[in-house]
Amino acid sequence: MSRWARPSRAAAPVTVVTGILGIWWLVAHNGGSGWVQVLGDVVFGTLFIAVFAPAVALNVAKVRVTSVPVDGTAGAVADIRVAASTRLRFCARAPFAGETFIGPVGRRFPPGDRVALVPEHRGVYDSVTADIATAAPFAVVWWTRRVVLRFPSPLHVAPRSGRPGSLPNRPDEEAGTALASVQSDVGQPRGARPYQSGDSRRRVHWGATAHAGELMIRELERPSAAPISFTVDLPPDPREAEQVAERVLGTITRLLREGDTVLLATTEPTGPVVAIVADRRAAGRRLARAVTPSDSRRR
Repeated sequence: MSRWARPSRAAAPVTVVTGILGIWWLVAHNGGSGWVQVLGDVVFGTLFIAVFAPAVALNVAKVRVTSVPVDGTAGAVADIRVAASTRLRFCARAPFAGETFIGPVGRRFPPGDRVALVPEHRGVYDSVTADIATAAPFAVVWWTRRVVLRFPSPLHVAPRSGRPGSLPNRPDEEAGTALASVQSDVGQPRGARPYQSGDSRRRVHWGATAHAGELMIRELERPSAAPISFTVDLPPDPREAEQVAERVLGTITRLLREGDTVLLATTEPTGPVVAIVADRRAAGRRLARAVTPSDSRRR
């Protein structure tokens, strides 16, 4: 669709109606009495405005994104704020969002109306493609226009957290199986935390359990160790790349929950990046920016 306004439905009905109105106006002016001519002018002018005024309003409407979250997750809602100079129907296409109405109501001009985006794939989004439409002032014909709205800041969409995969330094696990929780009993006590699957029963903190009303585990200072390294080479196929990213994020999330240090190596549009990820949010951002090595070389 072009950036110019066009009828939401086929243009043929609009053309036919306009032709009939034009013929009636000519007949009224050439063969009718004075009151017939006046009535014809009023009806023709009203319907002409009803049909074509939305196109003019749509072409001069100003729409912009006023705020956007920093992080999101594929398949989850990410709320943005969109402001418009007039009342419009807004339907985002990429990323997807359902139809909603934006713009001022009466004399109010809010800083932005909530639009719930649902990005289907990971990545860094810096704009949204949407269809805006209006039928003002008489709601006779809807006109629509496709626009690309730039974000004030990038939206990092992390992949879904998939099933953890196997690790090179844990050969007893098979690929695609969930990682067993491995907790060390070595170290100095530093507090208590809720029980997690795989914790040793010898580390149950009975005093904290009685106080908290749930099973608590002694938290130990773990000895320093070399980080677990991940090198992510995404395949060219987008669907396979999405699956790999989901599996990597699920594995890293599990390791970080267990207290391991993770060194993540990815390829970004600017080139290779190797750095430690401190939490799931940082890992999600890194995987959102990750591209295939061939894409990086082309840039």
